[in-house]
Amino acid sequence: MNQDTQPGDLLKARTLVEWKLPLSWILGVIGVFAAFAIGLIFQIGSQGETLRDMKDQLKDMKISINAGNNQAMTLAGEIAILKFRIENLEAEKRSAAK
Repeated sequence: MNQDTQPGDLLKARTLVEWKLPLSWILGVIGVFAAFAIGLIFQIGSQGETLRDMKDQLKDMKISINAGNNQAMTLAGEIAILKFRIENLEAEKRSAAK
């Protein structure tokens, strides 16, 4: 802060701030920030596409798992029926042998 007193004037308070930055520095910093922002935008976009692909793959896996579970339940039911038939046949064979 610079205070000057002149005859007939009250105290004047002046603040003098001078920043002298070369234009090339300012343009360079702006360029770096612009490049960073553009790179960030493209990176976020590619991650969004990757997430969509993973989501589609997850849906396909769920469908496959559900189909496998349904098939396993069907096979378990058929095995239970076959065990029941075998037990009946063995019981008939025992009773016929007596």
